[in-house]
Formats: sequence, C-alpha cells, structure tokens
Amino acid sequence: MKASLEGAEDVLVVAYSVDPTYLGLTEKARIATETFTSNAFVHVSPGLLHAKFMVLDGEVVIFGSANFNQKALEEDLNNLFVVRSKEIASFFEEIYEWVVLGKKPRTRLKTFLGEFFLVPFEDGEKIFVETLLRARRYVLICCYAFTDEDVFATLKYLSSKGVKVFLLLDEWLESSRIYGLPMRDFEVFVVREPLLHHKFMVVDGKELICGSANFTESGFHRNVELILRTRRKDIVKAFVEEFERLWRGYLVQGVRF
Repeated sequence: MKASLEGAEDVLVVAYSVDPTYLGLTEKARIATETFTSNAFVHVSPGLLHAKFMVLDGEVVIFGSANFNQKALEEDLNNLFVVRSKEIASFFEEIYEWVVLGKKPRTRLKTFLGEFFLVPFEDGEKIFVETLLRARRYVLICCYAFTDEDVFATLKYLSSKGVKVFLLLDEWLESSRIYGLPMRDFEVFVVREPLLHHKFMVVDGKELICGSANFTESGFHRNVELILRTRRKDIVKAFVEEFERLWRGYLVQGVRF
C-alpha cells in the first residue's frame, strides 16, 4: 500500500483514525477523520465517521475494515480491497465532499465488484437481514462488535430452520448486551488476541457483505459507513478462506488484501 501512496500525486483519505506520518502523506493530502489529526478535517456529528477508504489520483481505491495507522495495518486482523476504477473512485470522492463540504452524495452504486451502500442514508440492518434470509445452508459472521438484536433474532430463526450459524468474534463480545442471550445453537469462536477488527458475513458461500460497519445499531443506522454486497465468486471465496483460516486459530496479525 505504501508503494501506491509514494507514486500518487493526489491522495484523499477518509477514516476513523489516520496517521499521516506513518503513511508518509504530504500536507497536500486531503484527509477527513474522526480523531484529531493535524492538517485534516475533523468530523463532528452524532454518528461517527467510521468508513475507511483512500482514493489515489482519482482512480485507485483502497477500502475495507482497517483504519490507516500502524496498529490497524500491522497488528490487528483486518481486510482491505485495492481496486482501479474511476467509477468507484468518483463515488468515494463524493462521500468526502459530503463529509467536508455538505454536498449530497450518491448513496448506492452498482459496480463490477458488487453494490456499495452508504450508511446512514441506506439502512444497513435491512441490507444484512434481507441477505441473511436467503441463507439455506450456513452463515459465517466475522466481526469486532455485534450487538444488533434484529440480526441476532434473524440468526436464531435461521438456526431453527436448520441453517448452521458460525460466529467468529472479538472478545469485545463479552461486554456486549447480546452476551447473555442464548447462543447454544450457534458455533462460536472468541478471539482474544490480536484484535479481531474484520466486519464481514458470508451466506452459503455465495454472497458476501463486508466493509466498515460493525453489527451494531450505530453501525447500521447512525455512523458514516460503507458496505459492499457482492456475489463475485473470487471475492466470496477469499473471505471464506480467511474465515476458515482464523477459525482454525491461524491468527497471523496484519491486514489481508
């Protein structure tokens, strides 16, 4: 990723947390963040600026679950996409202009990768639930924070219909309000180290939802989040493999591209 940044003349970064020094960004980089960073627009609103993406030279887009600092990229368990597309880059740039300048952006975009959704304009919970209800064999969920009770209830319903539910969650689960709810019908693996920061779901090995949103009320409705839903076989397969690797306890730190 740093190699791509070194060759870029125009760099736009939006993320909850950004470390310009670590990334080697110049003062010309356009940055919007939730946490204070020098020479950046600092977002202030009831919902967090939780999306994580970069646009390089109006064409290369980097996005996913990772913030842009050393810990997120080298230590935590995360994922990032790197894609060359002026169409997707334009969509992401509109989000920056909305956050910084107040210009209304597009809220969804269909592309060769899949369909992007911008929360809070789009209902993240609805996207997840309607996708879940297509499950017939199994659901894989890999997520840092999971508190949404409607998603939990949908999983319970699917389990009662014979759908196998696998939850791969960070130890943050133990402080969440769903921790006391009955999960005996689910297969659950809690990761205690390193930080599990992924946010993705796979249905029947055919459909993937991923992005920046945790499975929470804020992540689905209030924060600025980006969600990608796709049926591309190569992408879905890569996330299934990542889930299986982590489920086996192969907890190698750092981001996967």
